[in-house]
Amino acid sequence: MSEGAGRARPVARDVPSGAVDARPVWQGLAEPQEPTFACSPPPGTARVDVVLAAAGGRVPPWVLRRLPEGYRPVPVPMDASAPDGLSSAWTVGLSRSTAPVVALLDGLSGVDPRELERLAEPVARGSADVVVGARRAGFGAAALTSWPPHRRLAARRSARRLQRDPALAGLRLTDAAPALAGRRQLLGAVPVAGPHELLAAAAGAGWRVAEVPVRCGPGVLSR
Repeated sequence: MSEGAGRARPVARDVPSGAVDARPVWQGLAEPQEPTFACSPPPGTARVDVVLAAAGGRVPPWVLRRLPEGYRPVPVPMDASAPDGLSSAWTVGLSRSTAPVVALLDGLSGVDPRELERLAEPVARGSADVVVGARRAGFGAAALTSWPPHRRLAARRSARRLQRDPALAGLRLTDAAPALAGRRQLLGAVPVAGPHELLAAAAGAGWRVAEVPVRCGPGVLSR
């Protein structure tokens, strides 16, 4: 085994030109491209299953309306008051998924479901094993409503806690993984499919992990 094999590979950050550390590891990962699914399922079936964790399994209507074509919703109930509520919900949803690529979304995170293509398409093309979304928003009235400043700060604190976790050594994250996508068979091999557990598995196994910016949608952020 060559030296460095099995080590966690760094997260590819896609940040605006001119910003600090603006060079992604995989050039062009976040550039608009015509989707090419190397693992396309038979016609009439979902290309991507989207696990949507929400209180009582009731996903906000605007989330369902904005799912990309070919993305099948898999709503699962989440106990937001439980420490492992999101992890439990994602684990259940992943077990119910059948598409070759699965996107996992905290349905109350405010992430615009239209952005899920930015996560799932690189996985389907084989450019990455796991793609994590990092929320980005402007400072207009709508943006401040969907993702207010105090919640942005909370997300940054959560991301810093993840960065300090030895189990995630080598991953550079700017958000608390409110959404991610990966191949179903790969994610399904992790016993507990929570954000931390999946990222720890990725870091430990040396999966190719990328982080891309995602916009918030019109809904009010609840986490």
